[in-house]
Amino acid sequence: MALIKCSECGRTVSDQAKACVGCGAPLERRSPFERLEGFNLVPEPPTKPPPTRTQLTWQALLSMLAFVAGVIWSSAIERHAAAGAGADAGAGAGRAAATIAALLVIVGLCGVIVTAVRFPWTRR
Repeated sequence: MALIKCSECGRTVSDQAKACVGCGAPLERRSPFERLEGFNLVPEPPTKPPPTRTQLTWQALLSMLAFVAGVIWSSAIERHAAAGAGADAGAGAGRAAATIAALLVIVGLCGVIVTAVRFPWTRR
């Protein structure tokens, strides 16, 4: 079973189908070599332009802000837990806050790493 493109809507459908599942147009029977006609086996370059230096700078700043906020929040949670406040009633809330702080640290760190890899360090 191979996949072919519908001549009407361009949807990819099975070559065994009698009509396109998208638009209902009848599919014509072709030889195996003609079936590959509509497919481009070579990857196409992206049409979206790469991010500018300004966009990457903002992404890096927001990532660093998330990382720093997560570190500050986790240290505040640790100080609060060390003081012994809310040992019984706030255990669930403290766990949720610690989880959010850890996620902020992880997201911020990953964002900084990704931005550093994508950032054009050389001057043009």
